Amino acid sequence: MKSYPAIVLEHLETLTDRTGIIQHSIFSIPNRRTGYTTDDNSRALIVALHEYERTHDRRLLRLVSTYLSFLHYAQMPNKRFHNFMSFDQIFLDNEGSEDCFGRVLWACGEAVAAGIHENVRKVARSLFDQAVHWVPMLDSLRGKSYAAIGCAKYLKGYPEAEDVKLHLVQLADKICATFKAYASKEWVWFEPFLTYSNGIPPRALFLAYQCTGKEEYLDVGLKSLDFLNEITTIDDIHQPIGCNGWYFRGSERAFFDQQPVDPMTSVTANLSAYEVTKDSHYFKYARLAFDWFFGKNCVGEALYDPVTGGCYDALTPEGVNLNQGAESTVSCLLAQLAMAPYVESEVENAITPRLL
Repeated sequence: MKSYPAIVLEHLETLTDRTGIIQHSIFSIPNRRTGYTTDDNSRALIVALHEYERTHDRRLLRLVSTYLSFLHYAQMPNKRFHNFMSFDQIFLDNEGSEDCFGRVLWACGEAVAAGIHENVRKVARSLFDQAVHWVPMLDSLRGKSYAAIGCAKYLKGYPEAEDVKLHLVQLADKICATFKAYASKEWVWFEPFLTYSNGIPPRALFLAYQCTGKEEYLDVGLKSLDFLNEITTIDDIHQPIGCNGWYFRGSERAFFDQQPVDPMTSVTANLSAYEVTKDSHYFKYARLAFDWFFGKNCVGEALYDPVTGGCYDALTPEGVNLNQGAESTVSCLLAQLAMAPYVESEVENAITPRLL
């Protein structure tokens, strides 16, 4: 049994003001000049929701309200979402990306299903219901995958929502069709390249399988995740695809810079696979990706900062990038929250005598 640090939200709170979570930092100090993104506030909302469910600490309700209010403000008259906002609360884009749209649906779906008071759930449901009609127009793989996760979470709160289930099926079918278009014996993936957040499409399919029982979703999810695990595991160390060049089929892969969002998505994808298959090797891969945050990586340096509870922004050939921005910190917290039930169970089993 390995000991992991406690979940600490101090740096998340440091980055958060009355508007939302600030995008970047200078070391551990918020860099207000970089403003805010809907992407970060969506993921921060998920953290706050899960930590509230875990601890029932009422102080978290302020964070939930702040992040959800940001999403409400970001919703445009056409019911899509802005992404980039300056520190003086002026949106800087005409419309956010499909990834941004999908992340909002994911966050709102999580809120709809959360064990939290009804006022929060109603606001999240309203945002989701107003936006979901855009789902058939999504084209990007990750936009569809985030939206599918959101639909699956929404259905946990409202399993009778047949329109949302239909959207989920349409999204999962499209993700599988993309896989069939690009996958081969040597390259078992949805695209001719591996870039960022690669665990998201397999995880979306596992959640869709849980909601529908459609075996194709499980089959494609497992095949693609097995390929991803093989590519990103070297000498029993998790090595996510580097953003400085990515990995295009037939070319050399990039090993740096490694970003915390990628191990986080591998943790959650493998835990979802473990949940549906009970195959322990998926839990092994989840733990390898989780350990990346705490020093079991290719340079042997922890990205988790025990002083602040934050996470450094990247792993470079020279070591860690010492800034602790929103995406990296939230990614680490999401990984910690996903692993928490398993880590806590291990501790309990280790200290509680077994009854024979």
